Amino acid sequence: MAQARSNLSDCPKRNSAHWLKTLPAALALCGPAAQAGDFSLGLGLGLDRGRTDCIAAYPCDHGSTHVKLFGSYAPDPNFDVQVLYVDAGRFKGGDATPQGTPFGGDFRVPGFGLTGGYRWGFAPSWSLTARAGVASVRTGFDYAAPFSGSVSQTTTQPLVGLGIAYATGPDWRLGIDVDATRFRVYQTRGSLQLLSLSAQYSF
Repeated sequence: MAQARSNLSDCPKRNSAHWLKTLPAALALCGPAAQAGDFSLGLGLGLDRGRTDCIAAYPCDHGSTHVKLFGSYAPDPNFDVQVLYVDAGRFKGGDATPQGTPFGGDFRVPGFGLTGGYRWGFAPSWSLTARAGVASVRTGFDYAAPFSGSVSQTTTQPLVGLGIAYATGPDWRLGIDVDATRFRVYQTRGSLQLLSLSAQYSF
């Protein structure tokens, strides 16, 4: 901001008629420094896989679908900070009590994340972005019969991602994203991988 103000102070300060004549040159001088960062909002949909323990008495299903909402701020064309929310759906699995009694149920895995990203433009309109950060993952578990009830646990987990995107215009990008984190509830912990098709709008 200080740099932007400094450059703005260098803009021509003359009478209005002369200002109108020199407006194109003034914008060229002041524009890049005075521009704000690039904000964007996006939506992703896709498939995910959560690793859970399995027991013989209850069906095991590691696959689900998810929705991802994210917002980004890019202070530089190559770097951005992203906040996201993801609902990874449900997985079926089980565990055992400390006494050895097996139980099954459904895992629910939503979470929030914060990452920093580096974007590499490797071809006209194409870019590759790598991300790393942390996620707050709240894992819920709904017991299956003959048990009842539910438990939940929130943990802080690492979050990494890789995405490839194509700019369809100055404001829109379409991409494919791969993200990975972990979840935990009770004694069960596992990995979570997400594959998304995403659309991102910059403003």
